[in-house]
Amino acid sequence: MPARNYPHEHSAYKLVKSLIVYNACGIKKDNTLLYPRYIDKLVNQRYKNDVKIVFSSCLPRTHTIPYLRERFPSIDFLEVKEPLPVNVTFNHAILKSVDKYGRFDNYTFFTSDSLLQNETGMQDLFDTIQGSEKCGMLSAQIDVDSCYAYGLKLGGGRFAIDDERARAEMFKYNSDYEVPVGRACAAHVNVYSSKIFDFYGRCCPDIFAGYCTESIFTFLNSALKLNWLISNKTLIHHDAGMDGPSSSTDPEGHKANNPRSGSYDHAFRQKSLLHIFQNETAKKIGLGYEECQNISMHDPSQFKNNECINEDLKQYIRDNLFLSKSLFDYDNINSTYTP
Repeated sequence: MPARNYPHEHSAYKLVKSLIVYNACGIKKDNTLLYPRYIDKLVNQRYKNDVKIVFSSCLPRTHTIPYLRERFPSIDFLEVKEPLPVNVTFNHAILKSVDKYGRFDNYTFFTSDSLLQNETGMQDLFDTIQGSEKCGMLSAQIDVDSCYAYGLKLGGGRFAIDDERARAEMFKYNSDYEVPVGRACAAHVNVYSSKIFDFYGRCCPDIFAGYCTESIFTFLNSALKLNWLISNKTLIHHDAGMDGPSSSTDPEGHKANNPRSGSYDHAFRQKSLLHIFQNETAKKIGLGYEECQNISMHDPSQFKNNECINEDLKQYIRDNLFLSKSLFDYDNINSTYTP
């Protein structure tokens, strides 16, 4: 659906603090010499914001960070020294950055294989999310590996085949696309409002070891009376799988070993995800999960104008889609953060 126009919070532009976490992984491949192509585009944007960029890598090769530090002395580096899902390492990078610099106005998840196409793409995203009081998340548009047709059920709905027809539907009004509750797509560059971080304590739900995180993004936002938008202006090129998909947890291997449920039930620090979504409380308050595969469908009566009408969903998400300290303690991650 086309994004609705909301009143702007700022009558004049003010300096906004933005954090960008460039997420890499050295477990399967050594892409040390490839990263500069993507980081150059990120560093040399025409920013108006006060921007901090962090290179966050899970088990990088020993020469990767020294090489990049020499090339990019203005950015910070986080080396995660144990195999962890990218949702966790991204959250960890945010928490470390907030410890050093204080809270930011927005936080960007940026995959290592995402290539910006112009010098204003990131600032366009920042301007949009800061200019709308109802935008909780804003994703850059993706050229390939978008899942627009399959996840959003547009253009015919066939995986990959119908993605360009889906894109035409999404942006036929020449405005940002508002993702309807229960729908999802890939989000390789994703800007989170501080409202997400401030309420949930982290940006990205961390119960997932592999795939399907995006399937709960609309609920994450709707519970806070916010929306997830796909940008009409900012397009990225995606070199899919450059570092390998979720290398620390091997989701493809998990699928092969669990052919019936492995694609949607791959939990981090728990035996299963399904008990979180397939119980009476979750159903009653409107939570859905991986609806493109019809795993857990949400109750439409709990939503109006793409916003949740109860106050229980946000509490349930905070308590169940983000790991408790007893299950996983971010303070104990073996890592080194260097500004």
